Amino acid sequence: MTPKSKTQTEPLMKFTVEMFGLSPFTEDNSVQVELKEGASVADLVAALRQKMPSFRGRVIMPDRDRLVENYGFYVNGEFVTEEGHVLLKKGDRIVLILLATGG
Repeated sequence: MTPKSKTQTEPLMKFTVEMFGLSPFTEDNSVQVELKEGASVADLVAALRQKMPSFRGRVIMPDRDRLVENYGFYVNGEFVTEEGHVLLKKGDRIVLILLATGG
């Protein structure tokens, strides 16, 4: 087995992030992002922050790669946070959603 060359790039995985409740910030229902193999939900937030500038300060904190309150991710039907250590896998279904708030 040959060692990896430092110039060799890590394989990227493509993910489609479905979006619900984000119509004030985008007309799109989904966005595609590319992440390195073994990426976490925090890495996903960082990629979205770069790809979707309209989310800054509204969906994603303006100074950090974290979602603002009231937004969250579902990965394969389970709620996850960027603080968690959930690693994304090829084929994962990812949904970014405005969480319902009651009163």
